[in-house]
Amino acid sequence: MKFYANDVTNLANRRLRPSFIDDAQFGSFLEALPDGAALLEVDGKIKLVNSKLELLLNLAGGDLVGSELAKHAKTAGPVVQKLSAALQQLKRVEVAGLLNSQRSVVASLSILRTADGGAYGALLTMREAGRHGRSADVSDNFRFEAEAWGSARTRLVRLPPIEAIAKQARTALERGANVLFTGETGTGKTELALAAGRAGDPEAPPFIHVRCGMLSDDQFEGEMFGIEPGSPMDTSTRGKLGYLEAADGGILFLDQVTDLSASSQSKLVAVLETQTFSRLGSAQRRQARVRVIAATSENLSDQVASGAFRGDLYYRIAVMAFELPPLRNQTGLVEALADHHLRRLNLGRKPQLRLSPEFMDRLKAHGYPGNIRELVNILERAAAAADQVALAEHFIVPTPTAVSIPRHADPIDAAPSANLKDMVREFEAWVIEKSIAGNRSKRSAAKSLGIDIATLVRKTKQRQ
Repeated sequence: MKFYANDVTNLANRRLRPSFIDDAQFGSFLEALPDGAALLEVDGKIKLVNSKLELLLNLAGGDLVGSELAKHAKTAGPVVQKLSAALQQLKRVEVAGLLNSQRSVVASLSILRTADGGAYGALLTMREAGRHGRSADVSDNFRFEAEAWGSARTRLVRLPPIEAIAKQARTALERGANVLFTGETGTGKTELALAAGRAGDPEAPPFIHVRCGMLSDDQFEGEMFGIEPGSPMDTSTRGKLGYLEAADGGILFLDQVTDLSASSQSKLVAVLETQTFSRLGSAQRRQARVRVIAATSENLSDQVASGAFRGDLYYRIAVMAFELPPLRNQTGLVEALADHHLRRLNLGRKPQLRLSPEFMDRLKAHGYPGNIRELVNILERAAAAADQVALAEHFIVPTPTAVSIPRHADPIDAAPSANLKDMVREFEAWVIEKSIAGNRSKRSAAKSLGIDIATLVRKTKQRQ
């Protein structure tokens, strides 16, 4: 054990350490701290730890208490080694870096002293660095929604019905229940999930956005569970942080959850059932204390009935289910969204854009098969084409054939001069294009339309 000279002098005659340190209730004080924490003896032994530090180090309290901090340097990584070295010198230190679990952390060690300067212990604290947007070393593996929250927040208009859903969902999550959002594509499910999960709030727990349509069976385990550093599966030699570990203690947002294959659904059920998982290349079971927000534009009842979606997974993710109404049924929301996005578009724009009464009439009469996304597209086109006033001629529907389908109107009336064969072809192309745009991939679009991917690809090529 190494000491500074003044500490050696004080060791012989310092007063006894405060009695509260040995009080059984001191553990509850550590547990109440927002960060991981441990009380250390001056000889390096761990006296107390809280559950947050157990999670960060991925070690049980029983393995930590009574052992020397230096013993865990090899398991946890160089951050712990630096803390242990500082304790040997009774030196205060702050360090940052990656644990072997690939968590990016900031840690500090403070020496506890009596009034006469004698050291009687140390307090170790540790927290995740930028818990919503981790370090560049790991963030390239997947997107943290904190990066997108600024733009997402501008798309959510807090009308009373929408705010009520967000509040109910947030309450459910805080009480440990999983939440499901359903509704047509473009109705704002992602934005509502961000609001319910408080993504972007510095005081909120982690929020991890998983785009299920981008996860193949081969990718699922590596992306969801992570890869153990140094294992045969680890091509980077640094391992890989999985979605579950990144969301530990927070929220896992499963966007378009119905895009998961039957095999991936089965693995997800096992995780939600046990709240544990193993990284690829490791037999060690890890805890995953997550709450789930799931979203889909599919009819889950039909999916479960047909066997395309597992019933046991449905019941786990749909503890509280909310269906978002389509935009065509919310005239008031159309006006509110138009006003909201017009203000956004006018930021820095010269001259400022106004919407003519004729343009607003068309906005309110349109059917919006693409819902909120389509309305935003229409406004952005008008802002690009118009000078000071958006006129009726600036109302352009974002479809391949530029055919508007008014609310309550017959789609065939949109092209009265075309023959039936051409009208059917144009309408089919329009439906496919909207489905691809809404589902964000051809495979998901084919699934939602009830056709195979080869048919969809062939039909899109015919249009080129």
